[in-house]
Amino acid sequence: MKIKEVTEFYARNIPLIRDLPVEMQEILISKMKYEELKRGQFIFNEGETADFIVIIRKGQVKLCNFDGDGRENIIMILSDEDTIWESMFLENSKFPYSAVCLTKVGICKIYRNDFDRVVRNSDAAMRVILLLSRKLHDANERNMLLSTKDPIARLAGFLLYRRDRSIGDTIDLRLEDIAASISLRVETVSRKLGEMQDEGYVERLGYGKLKILDYDGLRQLYQSR
Repeated sequence: MKIKEVTEFYARNIPLIRDLPVEMQEILISKMKYEELKRGQFIFNEGETADFIVIIRKGQVKLCNFDGDGRENIIMILSDEDTIWESMFLENSKFPYSAVCLTKVGICKIYRNDFDRVVRNSDAAMRVILLLSRKLHDANERNMLLSTKDPIARLAGFLLYRRDRSIGDTIDLRLEDIAASISLRVETVSRKLGEMQDEGYVERLGYGKLKILDYDGLRQLYQSR
């Protein structure tokens, strides 16, 4: 792709780039480093220096860490056009989680020094603050979801959360990843999904694929428990 086409793509699709002035978009895009990774590869490990931003161009990535007993805790699952960047703004920051590819993934990286030159502009800095505020709101929403005690309500909330952030009509996640994301057992998730399917809320399309059939019904299920 020519630089103009690349700039237009990121300006349309990536909030971190889209909300910057055009000349700053061009600077950042010219500094990007592109990588292709296979399923199971790590983009970075927990504890590594957080000195770059990751933009997911295509594919799915999980952010995860492990508790003292070795159990995986999935913090978030990201996909096309999502960005990993908030840890970079703290001095001597380390990534608090690992980023693992769930599928074949294409990413680009923007390093701290290149980004710092852009956000020195007051208008650009304010746009970044707004994006960080949205990230905080998103984190609060996930915390509220995990505080829901009823398993089927927690699962309903998670499916709504993922559907709102998915491209297309389906949610593409394995049972293991759903379970780890909301601190439930795989068996519990499978059973509750079966109940939801029987009630007409969702349709299981095959391994790792779900379609929401009754969005309003799921929301009511989440909010009423």
